[in-house]
Amino acid sequence: MSNHSIKVSESSGDYAVVGEAAVVPGGGFGINARAAANAVFADDALVDITGVDIGIGAMDEDIDYLGHNTPLKAEVRKNTTVTLTFKRKNVVFDVLYTGDKNGNIARWGTTSGTALNTGLEEPTTYYGYRLYIQMKGSNEIFTIKNCQMTASNITLSPDGTQEQSIEFTSMVQPKLNSTVDVADTGDGEI
Repeated sequence: MSNHSIKVSESSGDYAVVGEAAVVPGGGFGINARAAANAVFADDALVDITGVDIGIGAMDEDIDYLGHNTPLKAEVRKNTTVTLTFKRKNVVFDVLYTGDKNGNIARWGTTSGTALNTGLEEPTTYYGYRLYIQMKGSNEIFTIKNCQMTASNITLSPDGTQEQSIEFTSMVQPKLNSTVDVADTGDGEI
């Protein structure tokens, strides 16, 4: 099991993003590692979420064979998209998505070590983030494995309220359980 967190720290207005071999980032802000202790909604979980949008879909490809009038529709892959909208408190997700002063970008998570993925490598069972979504008043937990940040938007309004939306996308089939799924992603799931 990969137990690495991502830390965002600030010094003199400059931000730095690093992978850490810790369950919770030491100092600064960041994203907790995938561990049973963090899975059941730690104190620093996003509690000010104003919207969650979950989209489950599939990408099909039409194949035509010469001499045949019937096209074949083949499913290429499934995808799950999660958009989290929340009140913007700091620049953590901006830095994770766009990068820090040294060009380190954390939108693809960490490798099996503490190095940040570049988005150019072949996805592994440790690739990306894992999202746990538990709806209020429900015991079921929706687990989306191997997510990567695919969009970041900030909404400004005249009254000064800022909201931020972060979109995560995964090609691994999501799971709906009554317990948190901290198991590694299987080789056949990628």
